[in-house]
Amino acid sequence: MSYAQVTDIQARFPNRDLVQLSNEDPTVTIVNTTFIQTALDDASSEIDTYLEARFALPLTDPPVTLVRICCDITMYRMQAMRPLHDVAEARKRYDDVIATLQRVAAGQLTLGLSADGLEPPDPTNPAVAVVQAGGDPSATPPTRVFSRGNLKGF
Repeated sequence: MSYAQVTDIQARFPNRDLVQLSNEDPTVTIVNTTFIQTALDDASSEIDTYLEARFALPLTDPPVTLVRICCDITMYRMQAMRPLHDVAEARKRYDDVIATLQRVAAGQLTLGLSADGLEPPDPTNPAVAVVQAGGDPSATPPTRVFSRGNLKGF
């Protein structure tokens, strides 16, 4: 399943760039939608490698954030194949979205979905029990056994 369609990437990037990046022939003036959809599918597969550790795939109703991430990865990959383009901006966008996906995979950032791919429970619902794990939050944590100071010289 692709997180973005050709119309999504066309809404985010200039048509002239998409025409140039999707066609080998410089005289062509229309977007090669088959090429772009394949690139979007590839980007979606890359996204899934990050999400599969935390979510049941395929996501039935993916968040809009994944559409943007998919488009950015696709543009980077297409620009990287064309040496005539400056890929610095695309590389920055790519690095940013990969960092975002890594944070999602590590549980530091949420997509608004639970681990099973469903919407998170509503804590205001009387049928939902919210439990705090980890013991007494007011207790002081144990002192560190190892630190830079006591390991100095090893």
